[in-house]
Amino acid sequence: MTIGIDTSRAVKEHLTGTEYYSIELIKSFMKLDKEDRFLLYSPKDPRPNLGHLPENFHTKIMPFPKFWSQVRLSIEMLSNKPDVLFVPAHLVPIIHPKNTVTTIHDLGFKHFPELYPAKELLYHNWGMNFSVKHAKKIITVSEYTKKDLLETYNIEPTKIDVVWSGVDLERFKPDETVKKKPYILFIGRLEEKKNIVNMIKAYAFLRKEQHVTHQLVLAGSPGFGYENIQKEIEGLPAEIQKDIIQTGYISEEEYIKRLREADIFLFCTNFEGFGFPVIEAMATGTPVVASNVTSIPEIAGNAAMLVNPKKPIEIGAALSRLINNKGLKKSFILKGRVRSKIFTWEQTGQKTLEIIKKASQ
Repeated sequence: MTIGIDTSRAVKEHLTGTEYYSIELIKSFMKLDKEDRFLLYSPKDPRPNLGHLPENFHTKIMPFPKFWSQVRLSIEMLSNKPDVLFVPAHLVPIIHPKNTVTTIHDLGFKHFPELYPAKELLYHNWGMNFSVKHAKKIITVSEYTKKDLLETYNIEPTKIDVVWSGVDLERFKPDETVKKKPYILFIGRLEEKKNIVNMIKAYAFLRKEQHVTHQLVLAGSPGFGYENIQKEIEGLPAEIQKDIIQTGYISEEEYIKRLREADIFLFCTNFEGFGFPVIEAMATGTPVVASNVTSIPEIAGNAAMLVNPKKPIEIGAALSRLINNKGLKKSFILKGRVRSKIFTWEQTGQKTLEIIKKASQ
């Protein structure tokens, strides 16, 4: 059997959650399946991110300037369809095999349309409508996203399978030689839909009312609505402004280093389909303050302090409790380490392969 995979997300220069999902899942397939033939369709060579490919993995490199999945991959599907096509990120190509499986990560654009550029919103709406209609099977990364899909689109529940994503516990693990530093870390694109403004307000409350001296480190590239984030920072007193550090995009190595150093990981976003950073922080031994909405309670369980992302004072109070209560902090570190161990890429890969192979029948 030939399993085709849209590998376009695995070759992006700047990697975020969906890109890491594609990379780690394909790597897990390499370890788990030595029999089937895998064909990786990609706009450029995926090996820099995937590493050495086993003998049963082949690449089909097809450069194309824009709308690669919809146009260039569709052209390929006209004459050379695989037995089953797997699309790790939402968008099923216009021309596709009847046996097509896609992973849908979230429907954030449906809940916060005002936080997306107009053209991007149009593309998301069209692409999602097409994908849910034409995919033979849909994978979601959380029960929350499955429920959201069922409430938003006319889909048979049996068409959707939930498979949690994983974390690489060999890379994301504590390092006893790394000394904790007094800062609070956020990782993610710096855009309005990530609720950065309320996290900054929470930090300002922490500094002004709780007299905490920790820095706030925001790691990620600027995104849509960044000017409002910058405006919020510029409205703060100079002594607080100087302690809000923006690193820009950071590599995975730098990210892991930052996670290990951080006193607390802060992830009070408005909307997540899964929330990789929550589990990655737990795995490295850093306590987490996160949102009590969307998929985060499902993924975090009781191993994070969950707060209302719309209430900066509540966020700030949770940060203060963790900073000032060593026993509480230790408790969340231990619970986080235990929780993170249930999320493995081997398990994610195995369940995903089973769904893909079943769809080929």
